Amino acid sequence: MISLRLAIPGVLLAAAAAGCFTYFVVPPPPVEVDQRLPPTVPDMKGPTNIDRRPSVEEKAAAAFQQAAAAILRPLPNALASADEPPITGRIPLPKRRPIPRP
Repeated sequence: MISLRLAIPGVLLAAAAAGCFTYFVVPPPPVEVDQRLPPTVPDMKGPTNIDRRPSVEEKAAAAFQQAAAAILRPLPNALASADEPPITGRIPLPKRRPIPRP
């Protein structure tokens, strides 16, 4: 009986060889380039919105635009912390502690 150490790579090698054979040797199926879709005409028979009240999607889009404008609006006190001078001196680092031994 063949061991799995030999069977699994053999199956993978056979699958790779079959894939390469299929890709490189078998010609691709013919493709017709002259096929064109018929021009589509918008469906004007459906219900039309005559009263033009905003739909739920339009209300959501308007609310989104308003929220985006509020987020992107510059804040008056955005640079309040910029008045402090930058740190120029040495910054002390924490001291190393010895490893506790049991």
